[in-house]
Amino acid sequence: MARSGKVKAEFFEWADRLLNVEVPKGTVAFHFNLYEGIDSVHVQLAGTESFSTVPEYWPGGETFSSGDDVFHVPFEVAGTNWQEWLEALRRLASSYIATGKNSGVLRSSQGVGIGFVDGDMYVLWQPAV
Repeated sequence: MARSGKVKAEFFEWADRLLNVEVPKGTVAFHFNLYEGIDSVHVQLAGTESFSTVPEYWPGGETFSSGDDVFHVPFEVAGTNWQEWLEALRRLASSYIATGKNSGVLRSSQGVGIGFVDGDMYVLWQPAV
């Protein structure tokens, strides 16, 4: 299996495990928080108490977080700069939302966002209106 395929399978397993719990009351949306690491992009999943459909938004207060249970996407898979990292993680998370085992948890919310914690946040998915 190619390195990117292995990373995708591991990401799906990570997200499946995190979403195989009862979602805390007050959670209306989800957010994939991205952080730059030494040799990888770190991904954290959080539930939030609000959501905005504005293309560049900041997520509401957290209702839960994966905390230190972060997923690492090596730069060799994610790319060489933050723009490539964001696009690679957008594709990965979107793929999970479309076909992941526990993705219905995400799709039952008001929306899902993604972005670097010190930068802009982007709407990744929201229900069709």
